[in-house]
Order: sequence, then structure tokens, then C-alpha cells
Amino acid sequence: MKWKKAKKKPVEVKFRKVEGERELIKTREGTLVAMRGRDFVVKGVEGEIYPIAKTIFYKTYDVIEK
Repeated sequence: MKWKKAKKKPVEVKFRKVEGERELIKTREGTLVAMRGRDFVVKGVEGEIYPIAKTIFYKTYDVIEK
């Protein structure tokens, strides 16, 4: 299979810290665990909520509001 390249569109999402030590996030793919200190919780362009590792978040997004 040949891999193609694509670039993310400049879309704005909201994110927050994990509430508590861990947080269960219900997604379309099932229930995922977000851990304090390791993950952020993101609200996507269609209102979907999902956890994302901070390391991946900072590689993918630029924070526009501190």
C-alpha cells in the first residue's frame, strides 16, 4: 500500500486539563481513560470529546489562548 501525505487544516479546538486523577471519556469508539498529568481532554470541531496525550497535543496544536 502506498502512503499519501496530508496536512491538518487550521481548525480551532477547545481543550482542558483532566478533572481528578483520571477521567472516563465516552467517545464514539468506546470509553477511554484520560490521566492527570499525561493527557488533555479535547472538544473537537463537531463537539466530540476525546482524550489526547499531551506529547501528541503539543506536536499537533499551537495554544492560542493561555
